[in-house]
Amino acid sequence: GQPHVKLADKTVPFDPAFRLYMTSKLPNPHYAPELQVKVSLLNFTITPLGLQDQMLGTVVAVERPELEQKKNALVVQNARNAKKLQDIEDEILKLLSESQGDILADEALINTLAQSKTTAGEIQEQVKEASVVEAQIDESRRAYLPVAIRTSILYFSIVDLATVDSMYQYSLQWFVNLFVAGIHAAPASDDLQERLKHLNSYFTLSLYENVCRSLFETHKMLFSFLLTVRILEGDKRINSVEWRHLVTGGVAKTLTDAKPSDSWLTENVWKSVLALSELESFKGFQRDFAAHIDTFKAYFDSPDPHEFVLPGRWDAQLDAFQKLLVLRALRPDKMSAAITKFVTEEMGQEFVESPPFDIEYSYRASNNTTPLVFILSRGADPASELFNFASEQGFSDKMVSISLGQGQGKIAMEHMEHAMQTGGWVLLQNCHLAVSWLPQLEQICENLKPEDVDPNYRLWLTSMPTPKFPVSILQNGVKMTNEPPKGLRANLLRSYLGFTDESLESSSKPESFKKLLFSLCLFHAIILDRRKFGPLGWNIPYDFTETDLQVCVTQLREFVDMYDEIPYQVIHFLTYDINYGGRVTDNVDRRTIRTILDDFINEDVMDDTYAFSSSGKYRSIPAGSRADYIKYIKTLDLVPKPEVFGMHENADITSAQESTLQLFATITQLLPRSGSSGGKSREEMIAETANEFLQLLPAPFDLELAQKKYPPVYEESMNTVVVQEVIRYNRLLRVIKRSLRDLLKAMKGLMVMTEALEAMAESIFNNAVPAQWQAVAYPSLMPLADWGVDLRSRLEFIDTWLKNGTPAVYSLPSFFFPQAFLTGTLQNFARKYKIPIDSLSFSFRVLDDGWVEKDGSDDQKQQKQQQQQLERPEDGVIVDGLFLEGARWDPASHSLVDPRPKELFARMPPIHILPVKDREAPDADSVYKCPVYKTLLRRGQLSTTGHSTNFVVFMEIPTSVPPAKWIKSGVGLFTSLRTSSL
Repeated sequence: GQPHVKLADKTVPFDPAFRLYMTSKLPNPHYAPELQVKVSLLNFTITPLGLQDQMLGTVVAVERPELEQKKNALVVQNARNAKKLQDIEDEILKLLSESQGDILADEALINTLAQSKTTAGEIQEQVKEASVVEAQIDESRRAYLPVAIRTSILYFSIVDLATVDSMYQYSLQWFVNLFVAGIHAAPASDDLQERLKHLNSYFTLSLYENVCRSLFETHKMLFSFLLTVRILEGDKRINSVEWRHLVTGGVAKTLTDAKPSDSWLTENVWKSVLALSELESFKGFQRDFAAHIDTFKAYFDSPDPHEFVLPGRWDAQLDAFQKLLVLRALRPDKMSAAITKFVTEEMGQEFVESPPFDIEYSYRASNNTTPLVFILSRGADPASELFNFASEQGFSDKMVSISLGQGQGKIAMEHMEHAMQTGGWVLLQNCHLAVSWLPQLEQICENLKPEDVDPNYRLWLTSMPTPKFPVSILQNGVKMTNEPPKGLRANLLRSYLGFTDESLESSSKPESFKKLLFSLCLFHAIILDRRKFGPLGWNIPYDFTETDLQVCVTQLREFVDMYDEIPYQVIHFLTYDINYGGRVTDNVDRRTIRTILDDFINEDVMDDTYAFSSSGKYRSIPAGSRADYIKYIKTLDLVPKPEVFGMHENADITSAQESTLQLFATITQLLPRSGSSGGKSREEMIAETANEFLQLLPAPFDLELAQKKYPPVYEESMNTVVVQEVIRYNRLLRVIKRSLRDLLKAMKGLMVMTEALEAMAESIFNNAVPAQWQAVAYPSLMPLADWGVDLRSRLEFIDTWLKNGTPAVYSLPSFFFPQAFLTGTLQNFARKYKIPIDSLSFSFRVLDDGWVEKDGSDDQKQQKQQQQQLERPEDGVIVDGLFLEGARWDPASHSLVDPRPKELFARMPPIHILPVKDREAPDADSVYKCPVYKTLLRRGQLSTTGHSTNFVVFMEIPTSVPPAKWIKSGVGLFTSLRTSSL
C-alpha cells in the first residue's frame, strides 16, 4: 500500500515526508514553464533594498559599534518579550483546555491570568521604551544611509559584468570584505558629512581599482562609464529614457520634418536628430537645428565636437550627459573621447586611468585558500613574470608549473597536495583546456581550511575566458588580466626590447640584416595594429604572435648569411605564405597581407631614404645599435595615423564608430527589462511596434501565380531565380507575422509567454532584429527600425518584378541569394549562344554617363530616377544598389578616387555585368578586383551550397592608381549598410 515513484527504469518506495531541495549558483536561471508549475521556487537573490539595509548595518557596526550593539540588543529583547507573551498565551490555552467544571473556581487558571496581565503590562512598557530608543538609534543610523545606498549601487554595477564576460564574477563576501577594509582605510573626519564623503569616494575608487585589475582593456572604459551612470542614476541626475536612447539610438515615431537642404547632412544623421527631438528634454531641437544649420555644420566638421559650444538655448539647457545624446546623433565616432571627458568631470581623472598590472599587489590580497587567477587574452603569457616574482619572493625552488590537458588532472592534484603540506606554489596553466577536470578543482578549493594548509601555499591558475570555469573559484579568487602591448609603437618597441646588440650583429652582413630586421618588425607591428579598424583592416581578426616574428627573424638571418645576394623573393614567400600566411584563411586577407609585405621585403629598403608611409615619418633608418632603434621608435606617434597602414584618414572614423557600436551593444545586454518612453510602458511600446510591423508588411506573395507566370524555361533562368526568392521571402513573412501575433497574444495572457517570445519582446524593445527572424532572413546589421524599411524596399522590388516582368535594372541588395542570380546570368548567355558555361567569365562596365552623386536629396528617389533612364541590355544584366567603403567613384575620371573627409560610404553607379567567352583579363594595374559583400562584417561561413554566407563576387573596377592602394585601404562593395540610408 506504500506509494512508489519511478526514477529512470527503477521503481522506488516514496515516503510522504520526503522533500527535495535543490540550489543553483546561476545568477539568473531560466526554467521552463512546465517545470515551474511542479516545484516551489524560492528566490534568495539579494535585492538592492536588502543589500542597502545589510550595508547600513555593516558601516554602522564599524563606525558606531555602540549603536549597532544597542540595535542588536533591542532586537534580541523584543524577540524574548514576544516569546514570553507567546508562552503565557500557550499556558492559558492549555489550562483552559484542561479545566473541568466551573472556570471561575479554577484557582490556578485565575492566578495565571492575573500574572499574565501583569507580565503583559510590563512587556508593553518595555516595548514602548524600546521603540523610543529604537527610533533614536534608527535616526542615528540613517545618517549613514548615503553610504549604504552608494554601496548597494556599486555592488549591482559589478554583478552585471558577468553578462559582459563569464570570467567577471565577484562574490558578496569579497565585496563586503573590501567595503570593511575601505571603511578602516578612508580618511578620518570629525565632521559626519565630510566623513560620509570620504567613505563614498574612497570605497568607490578602491572598488574601481580592484575590479579593473581583472578586466580586459577593452572593458575598462565600459566599467568606468557604467559606474558613473549608475551613481548618477542613484542621485536622480540621469533619466532612464534618455539613457536607453543613448545606448539603443532611438527611432523617430511622430516627427517627419523635412531635412534642411544642406549637402553635408546625411539622411541617417537627420533621422537621428528627429529621434532625439522626440525626447521630453529635446522638444523643438529639430527646429533649432534647422535654424542654426551653419553652427551645427561647424559642430559636425569639428575635430573635437565634444568640446563644442551648442548654439541657442541648448548649451545652457542640457547637462553633460544630455550633450552626449547630441554627439551620439551627429558624431558617434567621437563618443569614446566624450565618455572619457564625462567620466573625468563627474568622477575624477583616476577613474579613466586603470591601475597597472601588479602581481605583488594581487599576491598580498590573497591567502593560502584563495586561488590567484590570470585571465588570458591572445598573445599573453604571464608565466615568465610569475617565475620572476617567485624568484624575488624566494619560491623559485618551491614552485611547480603544470600545463593542463588530457591526463594532467591527477598529476596536478598530487602536486597540489604536496605543496599544501610544504608551503609551495603550484601554477596550473591553460585551465580552459581541462574543463572536465575543473569541477574537481572547485571541490578541492571549497574544502580548503586555513588551519589545514601551510600559510605559504598558493595556487596560481591561467585560463582563457570560458563559461565552464567554476564560478566559486572566480568569485572567491583574486583575478588578474595581463594583455600584450597594443598599438604600433608599443609592439615595435616590444620587439626591439627583446633583442641585444649581440643578436643584431650576429649576421655576416649586419647592415643588411638590421635593415631587413627593422622592416620585418614594423610589418609585424602594422598587421597587428590593423585589427583596430575591424573588418576594414582584416576580414578575420587574426592572432599573430611574437613567435611568428621570431621564426621569420631566424629565417631572415639564415638566408641573408647563406647567399651573396639577398633572396628577397624567398624571404617574402616564407614570411607571407608560410609563417604568417598559415594563419590567414580568408582569400581577400591573403591578398592584403601579401600586398602589405611587398612594401617591406624588397631591395629598396636598403636605401636610407626609403619610406614605408606617404608622410615619410616611418622610414628605413640607417643601420645602428639597439639603442639607436629604440630612440627612433620612441619618436613615433603613440596613436599612428591611418596613412602608415595605407588607409584613408576616414579609417580612424570607421574604427571609432566600430568601438562605439561595440560599447553600446555590450551595454544593451545590461539594460533592465523594464522602462517607459513618453508615458508608455515597456509592454505598450512593444505592442505598438509589433502592430506597426503587422500593418506595414504585405501579405506573402502568391507563389502559385508566380510559378504560372514565371515557369522554369530553358531560355530564361531568371524565372527560377525570382520564384526561389519568392519562396524565401514568403517564409520570412510568415515567421514574422506568426511570431508577432503570438507575442501579442502572450502579452494579453491568451497564451504562454515562452522563452523565445520573451527574447523576441526584449529584442523589439531594444530596437534589434529578433533571433527568430534572423534565422530565416538575409544577413543584415541594421537595427530593427531600419531593417523594416529595408525589408519593405526589397519586397517592393520583387513585387514590381512579378507584376511588370523582368526589370531593366536589378537591385542586387534585394536578393536573398545573389550568387544564384549571377549564375542565372551566365546560364542565359551560355544557352543563348550555345557556349559551354565553364568558358565564360564576367566583364564589368560602370554606367556613369549622366550619373550624379547624391546631393543631399532623397537617396532612393534619386536612385530610381537614374535607373529609369537605363534600358535593358541585349546581353548580361545591369545591377544597382551597391555601396563603396574606403573609396568613391569619380564620374569625371571614370575611376576610383579617395573618399571625401567623413564620407565613410559612397553610392556606386549601376554596373553592367556581361559574360564573355574566353575573356582576357584586363591589365592588372588598370582595374581593382573589388570584393562584394552582403554586410559590413565581411567575414562569412561556407554554406552547404559551397558559397560564402557574406562574400558574393569580385568586380573589376577601373582605377587610375595602382590597385595596391585600394587593397591596403580595404576597399569593398556592399549590398547593405548598418542603416537603410546613407
